Amino acid sequence: MRIQRTLIIAACASMLASTLASCVSSPAGQEPPAAKESAQQAPAAKAEPSIAELIESGDTAGLQAQFKGRERAGQVGPDGRFPLHSAVLKGSSEMVEILLAMGAAPDPLDPDGKTPLRYAVDRLDAKSAKALAVKGASVFVADAAGVSPLDAAVAKGFTASLVDKAAAATRGPKGETPLHVAVDRLSIDAVKAILALEPELSARDLSGRTVLDAAFLHPGSQASATIAELLVSRNAPSSIDDFSYFVRAVRDTNYARARFADGATVLHEAVRYDHRGYLAFFLDRGVPVDAKNASGATALHDAVRLGRLDAAKALIAKGADPSAKDGAGDTPLHLALAAPGADESVKTLLGAGADPAIKDKAGNTALHVAVALGYAPATAETLIARGAPVDAANAEGDTALAMAVRRRNAQLTATLAARGASMFVKNVKGETPLSIALADGPESVRVLVSASPKDARDDSGDSPYHHAVRLRSAPGAIAALKEAGLDPSARNNEGDTALHLAARADAADQGAALLEAGADPFSSNAAELSPLAIALASKAGPLPWFFSPAVLEAKDGSGNGPLHFAAMAGLAEGAAYLADRGVPVDSRNSDGRTPMMLALRKDSTGTVNVLLSLGADPRVRDSSGSTALHLAVYWRSLECLRLLARSAGDLDPRDYTGKTPLRDAVDKADAQAAAFLLENGADPLARDNSGETPLHAAARQADGRFAVALASKIKRVDARDDSGATALLEAVYAENAKTARTLAAAGASIHARDSTGESPLSYALKKGGPILKALLDERTAKSSDADGRSAIRVILEAKPSIEFVDLALAAGASPEDRDAFGRSPLHVAVANGYADIAARLVEAGADRFARDADGSTPAGLALSGGDAVIAALFGSAPDAADYLGETALHYAAAAGLEKAAQSLLALGADASLRNAAGETAAAVAARRGHETLAAFLSGGS
Repeated sequence: MRIQRTLIIAACASMLASTLASCVSSPAGQEPPAAKESAQQAPAAKAEPSIAELIESGDTAGLQAQFKGRERAGQVGPDGRFPLHSAVLKGSSEMVEILLAMGAAPDPLDPDGKTPLRYAVDRLDAKSAKALAVKGASVFVADAAGVSPLDAAVAKGFTASLVDKAAAATRGPKGETPLHVAVDRLSIDAVKAILALEPELSARDLSGRTVLDAAFLHPGSQASATIAELLVSRNAPSSIDDFSYFVRAVRDTNYARARFADGATVLHEAVRYDHRGYLAFFLDRGVPVDAKNASGATALHDAVRLGRLDAAKALIAKGADPSAKDGAGDTPLHLALAAPGADESVKTLLGAGADPAIKDKAGNTALHVAVALGYAPATAETLIARGAPVDAANAEGDTALAMAVRRRNAQLTATLAARGASMFVKNVKGETPLSIALADGPESVRVLVSASPKDARDDSGDSPYHHAVRLRSAPGAIAALKEAGLDPSARNNEGDTALHLAARADAADQGAALLEAGADPFSSNAAELSPLAIALASKAGPLPWFFSPAVLEAKDGSGNGPLHFAAMAGLAEGAAYLADRGVPVDSRNSDGRTPMMLALRKDSTGTVNVLLSLGADPRVRDSSGSTALHLAVYWRSLECLRLLARSAGDLDPRDYTGKTPLRDAVDKADAQAAAFLLENGADPLARDNSGETPLHAAARQADGRFAVALASKIKRVDARDDSGATALLEAVYAENAKTARTLAAAGASIHARDSTGESPLSYALKKGGPILKALLDERTAKSSDADGRSAIRVILEAKPSIEFVDLALAAGASPEDRDAFGRSPLHVAVANGYADIAARLVEAGADRFARDADGSTPAGLALSGGDAVIAALFGSAPDAADYLGETALHYAAAAGLEKAAQSLLALGADASLRNAAGETAAAVAARRGHETLAAFLSGGS
């Protein structure tokens, strides 16, 4: 047993000797130059025997000599490391123990300032670390980089292997305990490992910190909160009051239930003290993110109010409502705008879906707040882009634009106006952004309107100019509107321009400014009143400020000047005023019309009389050749027509188309004017350039009174125009049955053809019905055309219709009318195979045997025309005979028409009847050499 122990010690000694030798020798490849030189000059020394050899040889002295070198255990090697460093680096805890047993100091420092314990930690060598710790190695000795074994152990999760109960009670150079270090390093595992050793939790370092104080000094770390929770749960003390809420909450154990001053939750307190790590800690443990304090604010309200952007983001990430209202009606967005770092907070809240349209108790949206605080346009743009209504009004009725204008914030004014904010929204005082700008002066007006739509109008259609007049704004403001490009003649819903308002209110300064800006003095409103007319008709008399030289010389787009407008408005006194100011009484507009002509539009006899008295010429023609008489008719100005007729020498002046006033009256269906002109001698047959008379025009009128009136003044109603058309043909063309009847009754011919060959009758046959019936009376039905064709004959040739034939017969047409060739209607009907018409004519008394100039009879034509026409002529009287007693059967026999004879016999013809010569049909056939037919007829007899 003793020998065995000796061998073990010897082996250890051998290993130790080897280790020591390596510690005191130069590192491999780095032998000092002096040593190399000595080795070359002297013979090699005899190697020392190993401990094993000494024991084998029984060399007690040699062995003892080895142990006499205890001082070598603390000798530093050429690399600056001590044997203990090397032993640790070789991973031999046994060598470490022997060196320590030989008296090696436990905390020697190598050139990097590292102790053997530090290397043991780096190598996670728990045995060596424990051996060193037992011998008093310090966990606090820092290397050149300031890292101690404890620091390294905490970082590597080696704390439990390094720190034992004794080490847990040790102190570092600043009075810190290992637990202080673990807390400072925010290592939850290290803290738990040391807490398991039940260290003193009230221990303070040289700065007076407890371990809980150390935890609280890392408020931005969630790990700090977790560590603090561990410490508080073990009643660790702290002198930092800002975390009293946390201590209370942990001790309460129900974080969501804990409440503090003003009803604050742990979230409010964490935000209040900017404890971001603790905020995350509580959020992860389910504390309601939208819990409110006594004032109704959520933690998010507090976060943005205090400018705690990171806290706000953490709350939003956990679902905080970015649009929640506090007790004052403020949303986080309202508060963010008034807080530090607002731009980022606003972007964050909007990105999370905050509603910028929500109003606080004062009715302000986020946009109102942004304007009130003078934010840059970019913020307003962002809010609008995210849905902030540009025209939302607060409790005072102000929009954001009104606030911007009132604050003279040109940039925000321009931005809001460009984004569609209305300048017309009224507040409770009746102010609008525009009225505020107009009151402030031209520059505010220029900024506002330049960014707004040029055609901006309020609900009444009023433009900024209208408002400027109503508010009696300075002329400079009106000039600013003009400079901004606004139309000074813009109309409102009543058709009024701003100049209308100025003239009506006798607003001289504003009116003069409008005229200077180019406002149109002639623009008519819905009541057809122009500013000029209003200025002329003022109760106090014409407004002198209105009638500047420029206005007196002005013309509208149609060339009308002030006197034209006065005349159109029927302002007799105004017309006299303008003429007195030098305006020519017969000045012409673009249509060549004089003021007197335009006075006719309102049938203003007073104005016409004044103008006539001032020398106006009633004979003047406009560009179309119309005189005042024509225009009086055109505008239905009957009183003026009567007035002009008294002074006119000629009631039938022609315009450039040849039309007279009477013709115009007919064209316009003005019965009163037409009657007046006719009564006073106007010519009803005055032709225009195409040869038409007023009667032609009347024929086209549905109102038959015109044709009656004109026809009563005319002896010859068949006057033709240049195309040969009569008035009756025009009436038929217009399918004007009443007028056609009137003209036909007045003697108009139904056969008069125009240059195309169309007659009233031929065209009526194309249309039929009422118009044809209107043409036919006893006279016209019996009348014939130039070729001797009767009405029935024309019907048969143009439109063979039994209905039309009946109309003619009913009107009195004769079925026996003959044309120039002796042909009757029955000849034509039979020749064309119109069996039904032929039957109707026979029924009406047409002669079956009438001969034309060629000797042809309807009967003879029928016998060659087939059964239908034979039946039509003789079905009701098969034995009808001519004046010589010849029946149709005699005619058939004479012509040798066997088939016709058969048809007649079938109709009941009597073959035995004899003509005046005593011949039967058979005898006639035989005489004519038609033996077969004669034989047939003889058999029939």
